[in-house]
Order: sequence, then C-alpha cells, then structure tokens
Amino acid sequence: MKNVLGLDLGTNSIGWSIVKSNDDFNEFSEILAAGSRIIPMDAAIMGDFDKGNSISQTAERTRLRGVRRSIERSLLRRERLHRVLRLMNFLPKHYEKCLDRYGKFMKNEEPKIAWAKGDNNKYHFIFEASFKEMLSDFMSTNKFG
Repeated sequence: MKNVLGLDLGTNSIGWSIVKSNDDFNEFSEILAAGSRIIPMDAAIMGDFDKGNSISQTAERTRLRGVRRSIERSLLRRERLHRVLRLMNFLPKHYEKCLDRYGKFMKNEEPKIAWAKGDNNKYHFIFEASFKEMLSDFMSTNKFG
C-alpha cells in the first residue's frame, strides 16, 4: 500500500488529502487526512465585493499582462518586417547596419529611417532629392505656390 497526496489548487483556496492506495493506484482504501486553506481577502476587497463590484484582485495584473503581450507582438511584427525588407534590399544602409541578424535593433541603437548622420556628425534628410522633386511637382500645379 502507498500513501498518495492529492492537491486541489483553486483561485482562493487550497485543498489537500492523503489517501491509502494499492500499488497500481487503481483503488483507494482509506482517507488518512484531509483539509483546506482559504486564502482570505482583505477588508477593502470584501467591501467592494459587498457593494457589487465584481472586479477581482487579479484584474489589474491581467490587464497589464495584455498590454505586455500587445507590445511584444508589435515588436515581433517590426522585427519580421525588418528581416523581409533587408532581404529585398529596401532598407537604407545606415538603418540596416543598426540591426542584428534577427531584425532587432542592436544595443543603444534605434535610428530614424529618413535621417542619417553625415560626416560632420549632424543628421541630414536622406530623401531630400525626392522631396524637392515632389515639391516642384506641387508648385507646377499652382495650387500650393
């Protein structure tokens, strides 16, 4: 015969028992001991519950876990996009050199995609020629100038 400890882990309580069993665990012959422990709620939570507020103690933790998951998914989408754009050679060189092989930014790096440091260590707009071309197209329509 063997003694078996059984646990019932609930949200606000823990139940336990010790039973005698045969060696194959097919049948239990005797309950040797049993008990439970109720995890108490403090007075403020009990007062809220009595008023009809059914928000649990873990509601804030659950909300924050959802926020963390959302942020993690957003970062994963950005990393996947970086990997695809790198394979297609669509990333500016200054931006691509700040990424590791998995599409994550290297430590203490997060460059702006449209701005790069020049020789004098000042940032410059790398799409300036395209911007001026677009500006001249707008001016030629005479609606903006």
